Amino acid sequence: MKIAFWSEQKGAGATFNLAVIACAAVCLHPVSVAVVSGRYHDEKLERKFFGKPRHVPGITEAAYGQRAAMAEETQEYFLSSGLECLLCKERREDLTEAIVKANMRQVVKDRMYCLPANAGREYEWWYRDHRFVRMGRVMDAVESYFDLVFIDCGSRQDDYSKKVLDEADICVLNIGQDIDDIGEFYRNPPKFKGENFFLLGKYFADALYNRKNLQRIYRIEENRLGAIPYNPQLHAAEQMGKIDGFVGNHVGEGAGRKDIGFEKELIRTTNLLLKLAGLVA
Repeated sequence: MKIAFWSEQKGAGATFNLAVIACAAVCLHPVSVAVVSGRYHDEKLERKFFGKPRHVPGITEAAYGQRAAMAEETQEYFLSSGLECLLCKERREDLTEAIVKANMRQVVKDRMYCLPANAGREYEWWYRDHRFVRMGRVMDAVESYFDLVFIDCGSRQDDYSKKVLDEADICVLNIGQDIDDIGEFYRNPPKFKGENFFLLGKYFADALYNRKNLQRIYRIEENRLGAIPYNPQLHAAEQMGKIDGFVGNHVGEGAGRKDIGFEKELIRTTNLLLKLAGLVA
């Protein structure tokens, strides 16, 4: 089951929202989740869980625990793990569960994994790279080993992101409450082959365009519209790469119930999305 997060507008927080809901999913239900960036070289998703990488001259991925070796002939670095390693596999049968998970990083032990982005240089036409064309095969392998695969498409408009959105089982369309053309968005939302799910990030229940008003005015189905309330502590946790810990403290087993409004809305949204995916009743 592939679920793609995307937004027409920059700054809608698609990556952030993906990270929060993915963590909530594994806290609330016995599901396994993989989170993957839909781009050749994009560390934004990884930083939600692991923080900013240390800047080591010549090896930018040192903080991710990936070993690098110098190739004397080309004077370039080649990673021995992560996405690049999986893209190097010539055959689908080489992408076993053990190999795939060995090249991912655990966010929640045995339940949630993140696929590190490629550390190589990204060109304008990165999605046409002869090696990146194997990404579809890698994604299929990842999907076969997890209940859910969350794919971060950000607000990109490139051909590969469009392909991901067209192939996704569910497209989570992220949007803010304060944009001028919010009415036009809900009257004529983007159309993809999969199911659409609308998500309000940095949500304020007392704003003009809250969930109830959007459902009433634009006749949006109640089970197709979720929200993640604005929470300053959560955004502070994001800056430190500790989203999983924060979400676990609020909705996980034995959670402290520190913010009932935030917790209820996040649980509701996560359950609606997993219900649409057919994973919960």
